[in-house]
Amino acid sequence: MACGESDLEFREVTLDDIEKIYAFTSVYGENSCQHSPVSMYSLSGKYGDRTCIRDGFLFTLRSGLCDDRYRVYLAPLGEGDLKSAYEAILADAADHGKKAKFFTLTTKHAAFLEEQFPGVFAYNNERDLAEYIFSFETMRDFPGKFHARRRTEIRSFWRDYDDRAEVFPITGNDLDEVLDFAYKWLKDNSESHDEEALNREMVCIRKQIADYDKLKLSGTIIRVDGSIGAFCYGVPLSDECYDVLIEKGDRQYPGIYRVLRQESTRLNVTGMRYINFEEDVGVEGLRRLKESYGPEFMIEKYVVTQL
Repeated sequence: MACGESDLEFREVTLDDIEKIYAFTSVYGENSCQHSPVSMYSLSGKYGDRTCIRDGFLFTLRSGLCDDRYRVYLAPLGEGDLKSAYEAILADAADHGKKAKFFTLTTKHAAFLEEQFPGVFAYNNERDLAEYIFSFETMRDFPGKFHARRRTEIRSFWRDYDDRAEVFPITGNDLDEVLDFAYKWLKDNSESHDEEALNREMVCIRKQIADYDKLKLSGTIIRVDGSIGAFCYGVPLSDECYDVLIEKGDRQYPGIYRVLRQESTRLNVTGMRYINFEEDVGVEGLRRLKESYGPEFMIEKYVVTQL
């Protein structure tokens, strides 16, 4: 059956699908965190991602975002006739009596649609969904005058906690304690953050911790006086880019987030060029923070809607 025809059969993403999906996303996903099979699996309650592999392409339906008017997809990823792949999506949406919406597309895919399907789609550049990409060297060394304050904070942390703080990779023996720390962090921050968003994040963390080894996650713990003071973990998006999924730290230890980012880069990202720190989702403080680290570049994202 040609790609441009319909009959895309989507199914729920399971642990057994991770490697099959990664074979597509790691090559064609442009290092976007939206194209992470780990996120597809662990954020199933938010996006409801369902996939179909056909004719050399990975198709992804975001079933949790579909409504009475639109059927929502990610970009088709693969080698071959990309126009036919998009035609297959349009046919699938039409078969369900709906129009197609893409949440989200990179600049490359948005430009392709604009060229190949003139007048068919509306395009919205969504700044809140743009992803921050940093170089390995930046997060490992914090070099130059631009990062002088961060180097000072890191030195101050080690001066104050040198004989009390230690850095370790996360192992299976740490997972229960990591989860307990995440729960405590949620409780301590519920008044100053969007509680609903924090609860959704906690659901995701529980799912990732439960399948930590099967998802091939890697992470870092900073212990102060033997107890967790901060942790983070992530997963490769490709051979050249690492996705930081979760960071949590106790701010009673000044500078601990800077130390965490540097030490986790050294432990988990060696051999890769880039680190994806994902989007800021329009949160002003988070945007200022991520911009302050000096991203190497941004992955611009578009919501594209069939007219």
